[in-house]
Amino acid sequence: MSDIISTLKRLAKQGDASLNAEERINHWLKSAKRILALVNGNPAIPASLLHLDNELPRGTQQLLLLALFGKLCRLNDHYLQHIIGSLLATHWFSDIEKDKSKIAEVVRFLRQHNLTIWLDTLRLQKAFQSERQMKYIADNRLNIAQRLCLLAGVFAFKSDKTEHALLFTLIAPRIPVQHRHYIASLISLFEYPLPGAKVYANGIPGVIVDRQQSHAFVFALSNEDVDGKWVPLSSIHSPVKLSVPFEHFIALYTDTAKARLSHGGSSFMPFTYAIQHPPKALLGIIDSLQKPDVDIPTLCDKIEQVPTFNQFLIHTASQDNRLQLPVKSLKQAVLTYGIERVGDMLIQFALLERLSQNQFPLMAMCKQVTLLACSFASHFAQAANTKFSPQSAALSMTFVCSPLFTLPGFKVAQSLPVDKTKNVTVNSAFKVKSGTPWLAIASELAGSWHQSSTWRAVIHQCNKPTSEVPKSLQKEQGIILLGFSLAKSCLLTHDFYVLLKSIEVKTILRILNLEEDDVLKALDANAHLLYCPLPI
Repeated sequence: MSDIISTLKRLAKQGDASLNAEERINHWLKSAKRILALVNGNPAIPASLLHLDNELPRGTQQLLLLALFGKLCRLNDHYLQHIIGSLLATHWFSDIEKDKSKIAEVVRFLRQHNLTIWLDTLRLQKAFQSERQMKYIADNRLNIAQRLCLLAGVFAFKSDKTEHALLFTLIAPRIPVQHRHYIASLISLFEYPLPGAKVYANGIPGVIVDRQQSHAFVFALSNEDVDGKWVPLSSIHSPVKLSVPFEHFIALYTDTAKARLSHGGSSFMPFTYAIQHPPKALLGIIDSLQKPDVDIPTLCDKIEQVPTFNQFLIHTASQDNRLQLPVKSLKQAVLTYGIERVGDMLIQFALLERLSQNQFPLMAMCKQVTLLACSFASHFAQAANTKFSPQSAALSMTFVCSPLFTLPGFKVAQSLPVDKTKNVTVNSAFKVKSGTPWLAIASELAGSWHQSSTWRAVIHQCNKPTSEVPKSLQKEQGIILLGFSLAKSCLLTHDFYVLLKSIEVKTILRILNLEEDDVLKALDANAHLLYCPLPI
């Protein structure tokens, strides 16, 4: 128990005074990573801080609660790490004994490296020192990172922790509309008793030690030789708000570590799906689609087992048929598209869901670029005579755009770092640091998602001018390169007509046997996608 508490107290430890600006920021990022690891593995500990009085420094409590709130709001880990690091920096800045020249050195470094997230948090330094942080939370000018920092501060610095649920009900209505869906993710924290609370589980008194989404681990005295058990939250009642001391809770949490290991139930933290491989259910569907004689009823049964796939196909089939008639059955949806196209659609749907599962400031913008590029590719695949179907073109384009969601540099940027010197390119489209070329990342992901060697070769060839690509892949490569470049031009560089007159685009159009008017028609057909979402 003492080891855990001493570890918690050391989490916010500042670095040595001799560190330069870069070393200090790296130190804060390493500390932030440790805080995230602790909260990921032990969410019950920061959750208990909401209502248990404790001797941890207020700054440490704020950092732990920030990490917990950020995870529940599904913020990307790299993005959240920088937010936590920026809060650590703010605590360091607040020390009046700091040398002003060292503070100026850190600020200069942050500005030189465009670390806007840090500068945004530092602007709230005086607000964090105020005893009335709650009055700042409703400010419309705050982004979600600033708001969560303030929210964590309100609960960390609250003297009467027994009224944590009441405090949340006072704060929630003040949150501006654009951020209320994030605050909704925190409701589960305040809806049921938290770890450390004294409760009745099936009428037996006990203490909550850990929480899942629908169960809680309750330590209670019993005749059985057990240290407690997982109980449905619906069976837990707390007629009076009572709790154990924080030190006792930590002792119980440590002693029940083995007993709390669960092989079922949903973790308290939102589940994050691996991007590097497709879901098992999708692999089963792909295997069924690749058989010479596809049994439609069996295929439909497999798709129906995944409700999101089922709803997606029925909805899109209703939108895509010429008469806009509602499609009511999955079999009808499958027959609308055909066997091969259904597979590409499901893979793209699952891939995009996984790429966009966690939030960062430019998530909406990255998704918009991807959707527009995919729509352009699909349009040109239909207009030109190629091996691509509209669905396979859109899927290949999704893989090409995937580094927008996976490269760390995009997670902390406030605007996409576009390279305006090169119009028709993929590898050099953005100024972002990466040890692996853009298309190598895309091609590797396509291989992990069981894409054919032909489509992987098309992706690989996108680093060349279309005229230098083997003729067997030339048209497909041209579609990917044209769609990607047009999306970038329409949303980011705004030089569409300059691009249209470039030699590279004219060469692609000649190879695809298309005219400039066909590009203008593609632009008109995708007018509904020609807007740039605001960062969070």
